Amino acid sequence: WILRRMREEGKYLDGREIKAPPQYFLGAAASPFASNMKFQALREQKKVNAGAQFFQTNVVLDANALDVWLNEIAKRNILDKVYIMIGLTPLKNYKTAAHMNNKVPGVFVPEKILKRMGNAKDKGNEQEEGVQITLELLEKIKTKQGVPGIHLMAVGWEEIVPRIVKEAGLERK
Repeated sequence: WILRRMREEGKYLDGREIKAPPQYFLGAAASPFASNMKFQALREQKKVNAGAQFFQTNVVLDANALDVWLNEIAKRNILDKVYIMIGLTPLKNYKTAAHMNNKVPGVFVPEKILKRMGNAKDKGNEQEEGVQITLELLEKIKTKQGVPGIHLMAVGWEEIVPRIVKEAGLERK
């Protein structure tokens, strides 16, 4: 709200004029799986009302369940008022998937993903399975209403990003 006021009204919080108001594009974090999705959508609505123009979600590993959150956002008539970037991360191994599910707030790793990564561990191809899961999620998310972008977070595995971008068909032409 403070940043929006500075941009739109050209005033500091105390009411003083800003000689050259900033030209912010205001964003906020969104966490679809942090709690009940109706509650999360209410939080997102408050952020839009305060001035958020885009959301960047934390890691999403369940594209189907994401629909519930998007529907709750749509019910609040804010889906067309904000850009949404869905956070994705390629799972490098089973250990990472299990850790994220238990230790990273707001991140939910579906049982079927954990099983796939566990099976891949047994077969010695965890990284490839993690890439395939990411590509499948990307394909599903690309078609979602109100989601014009993703945020690919390859923490500690940045070299995989060009491959994912290419195989997902996201290269600039």
